[in-house]
Amino acid sequence: MFIFDAGSGIRELGRQLATEPPQQLHLFITHTHWDHIQGFPFFLPAYTPGWEIEIYGARNFNKPLKSVFKGQLDHEYFPVQMDDMRAHLDFHHLHETPLTIERAKISWIQTRHPGTTLGYKIEVEGRTIAWIPDNEFLEGHLDPLDDLTRDSEIVKPYLPMLDFLQGVDILIHEAQYTDEEYPSKVGWGHCSVGNACALVNLAGVKRWIITHHDPIHDDQFLETKLNLTKRLLTRLGSSVQVMHGYDGLTEYL
Repeated sequence: MFIFDAGSGIRELGRQLATEPPQQLHLFITHTHWDHIQGFPFFLPAYTPGWEIEIYGARNFNKPLKSVFKGQLDHEYFPVQMDDMRAHLDFHHLHETPLTIERAKISWIQTRHPGTTLGYKIEVEGRTIAWIPDNEFLEGHLDPLDDLTRDSEIVKPYLPMLDFLQGVDILIHEAQYTDEEYPSKVGWGHCSVGNACALVNLAGVKRWIITHHDPIHDDQFLETKLNLTKRLLTRLGSSVQVMHGYDGLTEYL
């Protein structure tokens, strides 16, 4: 089983897994901001003997990965410490070479977000899923998107990301801000709807699941934003299938 990030959702996953026999889990961390690690202290398999949890992250986080996870379990923040976790925890710092775990190949790329932040791609039997929750594609770009190509000057710095995502079957990627909200959020490390549509179109993605919704956007607002996203993709000539991610969503390749 491959798990990407450890936000609050990992608590519910842990409750489900606790009903199963112990197994080996592979947990990949994009970055160590709270919303991507704060669920781990509530992950039941971590407290159960027999579980093996392999945890992966960038080697150039400001602190070693184990130190970050252990730090959020300090007495000042939490009544249980890492030494109380009975599972076998192993921390790995990623290098340049992709990992092969059984039938899966996992690779990664640096994204545009404050601090060291990774995006991941998993390839299994010819199918690909990419997880890029925090990425400010075309940072600061506010102009119309219709004429953008891979040769556009503003796009060229992002060609490694486009190559990384080229033709993936499912891309899970944010589009946190509307184009009207984005000018006051430039540099925050998150995409406007328009710029995210440009990324998806230029990378030739087949299916796009939008994640990392802004907390102030209620369901009605998100529905309106999804309709806007679909209109923008149509204008760009993209045939990508798009939907919003939500709690409990299950998709099949």
